[in-house]
Amino acid sequence: MRSTFKILFYINRQKIKADGNTAILCRITIDGKSAVITTGEECKPSEWNAKQGLTTDRKTSQRLHEFRELVEKTYRDILTRDGVVSTELVKNHLQGIAIHPTTFLAMSRAELQAVKESIGKSRAEGTYLNLSHSDKNLREFVEDKGLQDISISTITEDLFEEYRFFFKKRGLKGTTINNYLCWLSRLMFRAVSQRIVRYNPFEHAKYEKEEKKIRFLQKSEVAKLATMKMNDSEAELARLMFVFSCFTGLAIADMEHLLYNHIQTAADGRKYIRKERQKTKVEFIVPLHPIAEAIIRHCWEEQEINDGQQTVKEKGETLIFPRECSRSVIDTKLSIVGKACGIKERLSFHMARHTFGTMSLSAGIPIESIAKMMGHASISSTQIYAQVTDKKISEDMDRLIAKQSKIKREPTEREACELSDMAIYKMEETA
Repeated sequence: MRSTFKILFYINRQKIKADGNTAILCRITIDGKSAVITTGEECKPSEWNAKQGLTTDRKTSQRLHEFRELVEKTYRDILTRDGVVSTELVKNHLQGIAIHPTTFLAMSRAELQAVKESIGKSRAEGTYLNLSHSDKNLREFVEDKGLQDISISTITEDLFEEYRFFFKKRGLKGTTINNYLCWLSRLMFRAVSQRIVRYNPFEHAKYEKEEKKIRFLQKSEVAKLATMKMNDSEAELARLMFVFSCFTGLAIADMEHLLYNHIQTAADGRKYIRKERQKTKVEFIVPLHPIAEAIIRHCWEEQEINDGQQTVKEKGETLIFPRECSRSVIDTKLSIVGKACGIKERLSFHMARHTFGTMSLSAGIPIESIAKMMGHASISSTQIYAQVTDKKISEDMDRLIAKQSKIKREPTEREACELSDMAIYKMEETA
């Protein structure tokens, strides 16, 4: 006779913890007999939908779905193997088996999968690709140790140092090593939050020390890009978006989601962008530079030609920079644009954003205002531009002093005149 099998998720509203949460339980019923097992998940009673057996939290509901699949698989496996199944057999099999991975590589795989599922919602595709490299390197490290996986409960701070040395032997840069170490620490924080371990052994571990360098363009290079037009439509779009970022500070993800109704007009008639950052959800407000405004106007006119006559109001929900190709294609085309302009360094949209930060600071704009325009959650993120600017001033002064010292060592009438002219020029510049 075929057995009856049911699974029911529920909460006990009478047992509320100090933090306001209650445990989510699973009742397994086979042939009229029931057994209860904890899922390891929690929620607030107000978040629980008894009819659906789910919470309003999407991630928790996803994990409950995975738990259900685990129970169903266990039921099928026992029935196939033994020909008979009961609630006690299923419960005994599941008891102590957490829904969350308890080994390092399994945890890495689960975390990467969670990021993949959030692409287009809270995560960019580029983030997933970068973290894929972190997952791949972790697997290579474990294999190099001659292991198939590592139990999370056995991990100590020594593993952090081993992992660091693993990359140092490869000759990787400090910033690259730190990125991979961050993934390691992230997995341990996840293990703590899922109560697999009590604390993160990497919490006080030291990362590689390396001066943070940012790449940005000089004004002359930005001017070249602003005046050069590309014949290839995709390359031209990449150029326009890069220049737009140089004068607005917008990240590529924000430009990809920039609508006409994000452009607003102040009481004095000046236009500005008001939007939340895709990455951090922090609101930013940035006045439109005439060049940025001209790019928007150009995009509008191009769309009028392609889409027919439309008003700005009608276009409110329309993208300013239509996604005609993938992010990777745009990045490739941007590299071509840089070479065409004679720029030695490979162009990136991060570089454009950094260019905006350094140019704004050099123009005398207060750092607090720059932080607001760039949508930085903390001013500490903006201070890197101040460091860069100060360093450049210092280097320029060192070069001037060195040049003047050389002149003093070998004074000629012509060089004396040149020195005088230089001094006047510097005074004029200062004035």
